[in-house]
Amino acid sequence: MHSELKENFKKKLRLTVSEIINDLDVDIKAMLAKHTAEGMLRSGNTIKQTMSLISEGNSRIFKEAIEHLKSLNLANQPEIESDIQSLVTFSQESYRIEILPRFKKITEIAGKPQLYERILPEIDLSMENDLEIFQNQLNVLSIQLKLSKAMPQTNKLLWGIQSVLLLISMFITYIWYKDPTGNYEPIVIGLGLVVSLLAICIAFSGKKLTKES
Repeated sequence: MHSELKENFKKKLRLTVSEIINDLDVDIKAMLAKHTAEGMLRSGNTIKQTMSLISEGNSRIFKEAIEHLKSLNLANQPEIESDIQSLVTFSQESYRIEILPRFKKITEIAGKPQLYERILPEIDLSMENDLEIFQNQLNVLSIQLKLSKAMPQTNKLLWGIQSVLLLISMFITYIWYKDPTGNYEPIVIGLGLVVSLLAICIAFSGKKLTKES
């Protein structure tokens, strides 16, 4: 992965975590004020809602990482998957370091400080699950980049032609539906045969590419 790109991604993640922490503080403050007004401050619900806010923030790290990766519209690069995974994992750990003191304080405010150590594994498990989901999404994107690079230009052209013909076929079918008396059947059948032929060509090309790789 190019050094400039890696630095860009690192900065994006750093800003994302900072923004998530700021939003978390605002949301926790609002939640505490609401629970105080409702007489629910010293309750398990205060701890539960804080956990939910922490989980949302953690998921947001991965969501924004995927969105940023897509927005860059990258070509396939060596080690891009492992590099991004390392950067995001580091960002998640930075987030965890930030949220733990806040969560501990919440258990104290709720009058249940003994729950901090007991609930911590549950928070860590939730964060691990989010990480696994992200890794799977990242792997899919990485595969798509590799396939895009490997796909011959001719194959891309065939995909494009097939898509256009399908749209034309759908349009003519719609006109035929509106005007059943029109002689549209030969055109629709002809387009269908061409589309099928293109699909066979694409499939054959894909098998050939797989054997070569």
